[in-house]
Amino acid sequence: MTKKDSALHSQYIIDGIRYDATPAELLSECMKDGDFPLQTGQRFDDIIDESTDPPVTSFRYDSAYDLQYIEECSREAVKERFFRLLYPQAFTRQRVAKALTDRIWNKGHFRLGNLDLWAKWSWNIRPLGNMAAFYQSVEAASSYIFDLGVKLNDYVYEETDSESNLEFYAWLPEKEADSSDEGQDEISLKDSPFQSRHPWISEERCASRLRPDASDWLIYIPFDTCSYRIGGSLLAQTQGHNGGIGPHIQDPDYFIDCYEVVRELVEDGIVIAGATVSDGGLATAAASMCGECGAILDLSGLMASYQETDRTRLLFSEIPGVLIQITDNDYDYLDSQLLLQDVAYYPVGHPDPESSGISFKESRRADVAGILASLLEQASEGED
Repeated sequence: MTKKDSALHSQYIIDGIRYDATPAELLSECMKDGDFPLQTGQRFDDIIDESTDPPVTSFRYDSAYDLQYIEECSREAVKERFFRLLYPQAFTRQRVAKALTDRIWNKGHFRLGNLDLWAKWSWNIRPLGNMAAFYQSVEAASSYIFDLGVKLNDYVYEETDSESNLEFYAWLPEKEADSSDEGQDEISLKDSPFQSRHPWISEERCASRLRPDASDWLIYIPFDTCSYRIGGSLLAQTQGHNGGIGPHIQDPDYFIDCYEVVRELVEDGIVIAGATVSDGGLATAAASMCGECGAILDLSGLMASYQETDRTRLLFSEIPGVLIQITDNDYDYLDSQLLLQDVAYYPVGHPDPESSGISFKESRRADVAGILASLLEQASEGED
């Protein structure tokens, strides 16, 4: 690999449109310590490229094969995943969300705004459309990170002859300890709506495997309000195609609300076990929580809320979010906390001590999610 300043400091012309800001200037807007030092005195040639849209697909998934899809996606989810060049904005936001959400499970006391991000683009510049995808990725990263109230501590760009890739890493930066809190590894920060004044974090994490108690609940909380789409997903990748339209991840304010309330539930010990919903979607997150204990999933309420008839789409769409396990006794408390913050949640099943994998059931009862969807529909009709 080689480092190239030209990709960061050049002007880009994509599809005949000249963009005012260079990638380095875009990233400087979300850098931690003011503007990142920009290149001065040296001019680079314009980079001219064309964006590439994903082809229309008529491929249909069959929910009868959902268990097979889960097995295939679970095998791929543990491998390095290369950049989805046809979906630069969505994939970049997914990578940012995954890095931040993976930290939500750490024991400690912190909020989203206390975290820093590091990024690395490893890029193959040769194929048509790759540099357009790079610019769109940087643009998406800069705006999403800025809107989330997180800071980019540093980034790296390198050229490669192999597959393009993008990595993000989130952590709590070390700062001078507050002397008034002796015996605690805490950090003194100015007050902020999205920061803890004395944040601290440990390497100990919330459990990632299910506790074998059939009375516990599995709760799914998506961190964005976008529609469920398969395009660019791990499922589409395992099936050898692109999957059509991808999810339009676009609601950083809602991500913040979801993150903060789930972070408090983890810190308070309400969450028994949890998994980040990212590569492979809800289905792969559920499978990752299964060990000696399996899970019975019922997506009836989720499907009713989104008025979605395709279970596979809900299972494998890669909308940022979490899947958590709580006790039956804590259900009412979780309900009150999430409703207080206007955060939507969906009970999607229970642990299954009698199995070691995923199984499905369908319920036709009018559960909370179904009732809420019905009320929202009635309210909408009443406004006409």
